[in-house]
Amino acid sequence: MARQGITFEQVAAIADALIGAGQQPTIRAVREKLGSGSPNTIHKHLTAWRQARPVAAAAAPELPQALTAAIAAEIERAASQARAEIEAQLVQAQAEAAELAAAGEAIEAERDALAEQVVALTTERDTLAGKAAVLAADLVEAQQRIAREQQAAEAARVDLATARLKIEAQEERVSELTAELERLRAALAEAQQGRTAAEQQAAVLVARLDACAEARAERDEARKAAAEAREQAARLAGQLEALRQK
Repeated sequence: MARQGITFEQVAAIADALIGAGQQPTIRAVREKLGSGSPNTIHKHLTAWRQARPVAAAAAPELPQALTAAIAAEIERAASQARAEIEAQLVQAQAEAAELAAAGEAIEAERDALAEQVVALTTERDTLAGKAAVLAADLVEAQQRIAREQQAAEAARVDLATARLKIEAQEERVSELTAELERLRAALAEAQQGRTAAEQQAAVLVARLDACAEARAERDEARKAAAEAREQAARLAGQLEALRQK
């Protein structure tokens, strides 16, 4: 909001008061009474106040008529010449004063506009400062989140390395079990071959036992050997089945 400037009425009242106190209403004196105000504005109002004041007529001295006429003629001539010079100077001074006053008012208006811009910029600065604080808080939170994610990623890498070591150990164990399985299969095949030979031998012995009653003892022995061979074959088959279930 623009600042309220001084008015003509204020300047005129102070100028009248100064004249009444026997003082000259100068720009400085008026400004001291006001306490503030632009010298240009005070000058403009003082000029208007002077132009509006009535000019007091001076009392003419009582002199001889001839002398009075001569003095009057000389005064009129000098006054005419001085008045012409003064009027020319006054016109120039008034023009300069008016120009100065206009420039001063323009400066005051520009100053008020700049003051409004300062207020707007201050408000914008405060707003931007608030936004900057929010962004700074968001940045800190993002940095903390990134740190947590990095820690989680590092833990995941450790878990992955541990899992790989376990897989490698299991692969070694599987290789060992595979080799053991192959060994048991070979033993089973060998046992099956032995069982087949034993069964063949037992069949021969049984045939001989059937053919010859006197060979009963040999038949019993062959049967026993066949039973043992079957038990051994059954035992090996059980071991192989257990390995397959693993």
